[in-house]
Amino acid sequence: MADDDDRLLTSEQLADLRQCSRSKVEKERLAGEGPPFIRDGFSVRYRLGDYRAWIASQRRFQSTSELAVG
Repeated sequence: MADDDDRLLTSEQLADLRQCSRSKVEKERLAGEGPPFIRDGFSVRYRLGDYRAWIASQRRFQSTSELAVG
């Protein structure tokens, strides 16, 4: 684990890291689809280490044809 795994990120910082919109990060959180988060009062934060573990756990496809269901 890296030394900065305990660093806390805002939704905006996570969106920048992921190169996506803050809205996408928030929608994933509300749907339970994004990385684990911490609620501190009214603030939401993401541990960098949790994000790294989450992204590593995402399934990788060799091609888009593997996405076909059934």
